[in-house]
Amino acid sequence: MSCEEYHAMWLCCVVTDNDIKRRMLSAFGTPGAIYEAPGEELQSKANLDETLVKRLVSTRTAEYCDRLLQRIERDAITFLWHEDEGFPKRLKEIRDAPLGLFAQGRLPWKNGAGGVPASRSELAVAIVGTRQSSPYGNFVARQFGQGFADAGIPVVSGLAMGIDAASHQGCLAGDGFPVAVLGSGIGAAYPRNNTLLFRNVIDRGCVISEYGPGVPALAHHFPHRNRLIAGLADGVVVVEAQAKSGTLITVDRALEQGKSVYVVPGRVTDKNSIGCNQLIREGAQLVTDPGEVMADLAAQSGVPIFTRNEDGCLRFLTIDGETELRNTHNKKEKKPLASNEKIVYAFLRLSPKHFDQLIWESGLTPSELTNALYSLEREGLVERISPGCFSVRDTGLYDR
Repeated sequence: MSCEEYHAMWLCCVVTDNDIKRRMLSAFGTPGAIYEAPGEELQSKANLDETLVKRLVSTRTAEYCDRLLQRIERDAITFLWHEDEGFPKRLKEIRDAPLGLFAQGRLPWKNGAGGVPASRSELAVAIVGTRQSSPYGNFVARQFGQGFADAGIPVVSGLAMGIDAASHQGCLAGDGFPVAVLGSGIGAAYPRNNTLLFRNVIDRGCVISEYGPGVPALAHHFPHRNRLIAGLADGVVVVEAQAKSGTLITVDRALEQGKSVYVVPGRVTDKNSIGCNQLIREGAQLVTDPGEVMADLAAQSGVPIFTRNEDGCLRFLTIDGETELRNTHNKKEKKPLASNEKIVYAFLRLSPKHFDQLIWESGLTPSELTNALYSLEREGLVERISPGCFSVRDTGLYDR
């Protein structure tokens, strides 16, 4: 790493506020000049407070440099300055564009060519929603994530609990390309409960942050993170959002950037549906299937989108064409379901349900329901998503 590259990375590690970094660059010209400037000059020319000046001066040491570079090498972190060729063009064009980015995993763009994702598709989709998601919301987010993955479209989200995590899980299940944007420092999962998912995303896709190693997850970082989620995507899908939610900040940033917003409707009695239903009332596009999103984006952009059919072959998707997605890659003979299994499957297709709710709705005895669920689980058509709660796993293999 050259001195110029190190100075840019040092600046982004020490100063997290984008406005302050821009003010310093306006006053001194380059990160190197900032690094060399005396403390009193930093304070007078860039109007910095005394605490930040002390931090800048105290980190200009060989010890700090060695510790930072060791961390960067140990965690295989890549740093990109906004002037670098590989910096995504999409993020250069947004308001309050980031000056530097840290990344782990495979970078989601090819040679800086407009920020094009490293996948079959030139498009990318963000899936966002509440951290306090319901089993139904998680199920929908996974289905959408897997649907986009099946078409080779990267899935961008924030790696938070709830809808973010579920969308990445779906993307990974579909062997797709997940892109996670952090509101905390690169190199560690936040929250810690998502550590395994964090590692899986790095292995198969990319984790990105404006913040260097060790920066805590402060509340004001997340609205800034949300503009990057919107900036990296061509469209934003909202799955469960409360009336006052960070999700709506992402929607606002997407609209400011001219991106399409798609909303999955929810039940009017659920607090997680208030934000979604309000967005629909305000004109956001209602969607119930990932194919609807992809067909609309294909029509808007002119970019071809391909999905796999049951034989594993790719097919072209257009706004006038069939939009049904298939999750299988090898054609298999369809199998009939028994009568009780069809009843249970029909109820679960509406939404995930608890065992007790299925008894009440289906009219089956506990023994009949247990046998039907066991058969559906054994055949891979139904999965247990939490103790006593079941949802469908739609494989397209069964005669319904």
